[in-house]
Amino acid sequence: MLTKSLLSASRRYLTRHPWQTWLSIAGIALGVAVVIAVDLANESAKRGFRLSVEQVTGPATHQVISAGGSLPETLYAELRLEQGLTQATPVIDVPVRIGERSLTLLGLDLLAAASMRPDLRASLNRASAGTAAAPASPAGSPPRAALTEGPMHADADSDTGSQTSSQTSSQTSRQAATETSDETLSQPNSSGETRTSNGLVGLLRLLRDPATLALSRDDAARLGLKPGDTFKLDLGAASMPMTVAAILPEQANLSGLAITDIATAQEVLGRLGEIERIDLILTDAEAERVAAALPDGVRLEASAQRSNAIAHMTRAFHTNLTAMSLLAMLVGAFIVYNTMTFAVLQRRPLLGTLRMLGTTRSQLFALVLVETLALALIGALLGVLLGIAVGAGLVQLVTRTINDIYFQLSVRSLHLAPLSLLKGIGLGLGVTLLAALGPALEAARSQPRDVIRRTRVEGQARRLLPWLAASGVLLILIGLGLIALSARSMGIGFLALFLVIVGTALLMPLAVHGFASLTTPLFGHLFGTQGRLAARGITASITRSGLAVAALAVAVSATLGVSIMIGSFRASVSDWLANTLTSDIYISAESSSGASRGGDLPPELADQLLALPAVEALSQGRSNRIETRDGPVLTLALESSTGQPRGFRFQGPTAADLWPGWQAGRLILISQPLAYRRQLQVGDDLELFTTSGWQSFEIGAIFQDYGSDSGTLILPRSLYAEKWDDPAVSSFGITLADEADADAVSRQVETLLAQLDITTSVQTNRAIRELSLDIFDQTFTITKVLRLLAIGVAFVGILSALMALELERARDYAVLRATGMTRGQLRALILIQTSAMGLAAGLFAIPLGLAMGDLLISVINLRSFGWTMPMQVQPQTLISGLVLAWLAAIFAGIYPAIRAARAVPARALREE
Repeated sequence: MLTKSLLSASRRYLTRHPWQTWLSIAGIALGVAVVIAVDLANESAKRGFRLSVEQVTGPATHQVISAGGSLPETLYAELRLEQGLTQATPVIDVPVRIGERSLTLLGLDLLAAASMRPDLRASLNRASAGTAAAPASPAGSPPRAALTEGPMHADADSDTGSQTSSQTSSQTSRQAATETSDETLSQPNSSGETRTSNGLVGLLRLLRDPATLALSRDDAARLGLKPGDTFKLDLGAASMPMTVAAILPEQANLSGLAITDIATAQEVLGRLGEIERIDLILTDAEAERVAAALPDGVRLEASAQRSNAIAHMTRAFHTNLTAMSLLAMLVGAFIVYNTMTFAVLQRRPLLGTLRMLGTTRSQLFALVLVETLALALIGALLGVLLGIAVGAGLVQLVTRTINDIYFQLSVRSLHLAPLSLLKGIGLGLGVTLLAALGPALEAARSQPRDVIRRTRVEGQARRLLPWLAASGVLLILIGLGLIALSARSMGIGFLALFLVIVGTALLMPLAVHGFASLTTPLFGHLFGTQGRLAARGITASITRSGLAVAALAVAVSATLGVSIMIGSFRASVSDWLANTLTSDIYISAESSSGASRGGDLPPELADQLLALPAVEALSQGRSNRIETRDGPVLTLALESSTGQPRGFRFQGPTAADLWPGWQAGRLILISQPLAYRRQLQVGDDLELFTTSGWQSFEIGAIFQDYGSDSGTLILPRSLYAEKWDDPAVSSFGITLADEADADAVSRQVETLLAQLDITTSVQTNRAIRELSLDIFDQTFTITKVLRLLAIGVAFVGILSALMALELERARDYAVLRATGMTRGQLRALILIQTSAMGLAAGLFAIPLGLAMGDLLISVINLRSFGWTMPMQVQPQTLISGLVLAWLAAIFAGIYPAIRAARAVPARALREE
């Protein structure tokens, strides 16, 4: 048990060395902050996705979806009437923009949805409604679309509903809503005063008036909109004037949604007679009955299954961020170990005296751990505050990356998840205490007769260096063995990577000792006596200098490894784009319908484009998401005027009759990520959900693809049109004659499209490559930020080590000053020493960075995303790592050098 005297001695020591104490706290705080910031950003993004799904689907347990991407609205009426379903609503949900804000336009049968969703019903009841006159329908807009009134409304006559035509019942609905509003909106109360039901006003306006929607109070405030205001709704390909019919209350968890009547959504999106899906609340028995009653090409799916498939897309992304944050914590552990080791070594005379006075080994062991725990608690608490601040900025980078790669996600604020905070604090305390075990054991096992002699301690440390290095080699071998045995496990892959990093770090003290010994003559030749003293000072204090170099080398090697991975990835993507984009100009129809497939281009446009003098060949394409047994997959249906498509780079063997079989519809092409994730090979069958139900298709080849980490299918357009009843074209690729000017032809194409009044995107091959690489660079912004944070932690670590070294060698420096060394020469000595440490860290970081880059590419990247690529190392990347380590050491050594030079020799020569 610790006595008050021991605790007082510990407190006095910590207060007498504030720089050492606070640098240790700073290292812990930075490590905890990075972990918490990344975890909070990840949790905020996951929570934003979960809330978005819950907002859109509500309590629905199942969804009816179609192979073609849309359902006839009559199917909804049939299900309501024939199956007796009361908990069902048709749905259209589309990503849209209002000003600078991304929202989801959610079209519902409001009366049916209100009976299913208490949150929506309560929100409409409490909504504040507009009183402005209803806007007129836009000129030339179609009549209000089309849902059978009987099935939609709980109080409707089912016989009448089943016999009334869609359009007639829609007109009846609007007329009934208008009459209801005239009679019921203003009613006298018992005092003769008139009262207004705001929620009813908003609901009736959404049902009655075209081009109206409801927004949450938060979204309306951010957009500066109020009830009755008119604004432009950006649909991608077009914009539509809309009016705010109601503002939903703050209590409603409907932020990010623009809610409208299903008929309004059909009119605005030009999808008359179509709905996207049907949401239902079903029991297991009802689900079996409904699934059996659905026609071919339509199926029932559990709502959770679809959301889980989408959430799975980002799992690897979140895991990679977490691994980067843990690397910062690993570097922080070096700081703690270095600080506590120095604290033990610096107090060896005191510890020896305490041992001779009767203090037990367990008490000294506990004393070091208690000191460490106190520092860890302060550092963890500061790390929480810093982590929240960093996480607020990091969440925007995470959201932007998810939007660029996966799907539209809106996260407006950082969610302070208690579990994330506790996880960061617990990890910080655990890593810190683990790092302090070595110094604590060293303090506990010291003999009273030895502790007074500091040179003996360093001698013992040097004798332990080979054993430390041997342990490092063993960890490296275990890590490599795990990689070979772990097959596809990403978690074990990261564990193996960390074992290699830690093992290499354990090798570095011996390497630093050897580096300093070998370079002593060189530094002596270059800098004279100061150079020799600087190099020998590194070996004399190997217990700290070796660990400081290891911490900096690990951080720099992480920068090198990630830079090599990103550089190799970027070069591979650039090469893939050059090989894949075989056409000179691309035309794509922008879809405003919100359907999974692309927009439609007129079929006669193909002949008009081929008639242009500079056009040699034309390819046609259609994009869609097709359901497989394991979730939807992006599908491209292609047709080329020259025969087989071009631009494919196949991985491994292909079917013998690949292109004839593909043209005949017997074979399909799949991307490498899809093959890796589903463990598919050439010759295997893949089941796809067609308009005729599930059908199997043989895989003819696996092609390289960096466009989607979830996978891509390539089908002939004729097969796609037949099996999915979708003969439309959404893109054209134009191949020009050799002498043609792509920019001039692009202008001709744009003029032709303008005459046809088609909203399209026309881009040259070069522009698409540039845009793709810009998005690639934006995607890795967050990785660069995390690398800088890791370097920041390492900078604090080497600064802590240099401060400790300056404090410990104060007597040595005082002797040098007393024998004639000037302040400038002493500053130069310390800066030469820090330069040597930075140079050593940079040199040792290069092989570790190369190993990390190889593991990131061949193990982590493959298991995370299913992509393979050759490792490409640029010389400037390695040089930049060396310069970064050297600069970090130089900047960290400036203050200790100034401080040592200012010290009074006479005071430093006195014994404590």
